[in-house]
Amino acid sequence: MIFALVLSLLFTGMFALVADLGALFVAYNRLDQDALLAAQAGASAIDQAAFYQGRLELDRTLAEERCVGLLAEAHVTGTCTIDARSVTADVRASVALPIPLLGASAPVHVRRAASPAFGGRVAEATA
Repeated sequence: MIFALVLSLLFTGMFALVADLGALFVAYNRLDQDALLAAQAGASAIDQAAFYQGRLELDRTLAEERCVGLLAEAHVTGTCTIDARSVTADVRASVALPIPLLGASAPVHVRRAASPAFGGRVAEATA
C-alpha cells in the first residue's frame, strides 16, 4: 500500500515535470524562430548606395524598422540592435507553466544575430 502511494506521487511529479518542460520547449522554439526571422529581416536591409560604392553596410534605419516590425507582427516583446555589419534580435517572455510545480511561470530568453548576405565575396563599385 505504501509502495503504491509513493509510486503514484513519483509518477505525478514526473508528469508535472514533463508537462512543464514540454511547454518551455515549445515556447523556446517559437521565440527562437521569431528572433531569427527578425534578425534576418533586419539583415536584409543592405544600404544600396554604399553597396554600389564597394562597401557592404546596413541601412540602419530600415534594418531596425524591419526587425522591430517583425517582432511586433509576431506579438513578442524584444529589442533589436543594429551596427554596420549585423543585426541582433533579443527576445524575452514569461511562459505560463501548465502544472506549476516550482512556480506559475518561467522566463525564456533568446538572442539571435544575422549579417547581411549577397551573392559575391566583395561588393563592386559600378560606373
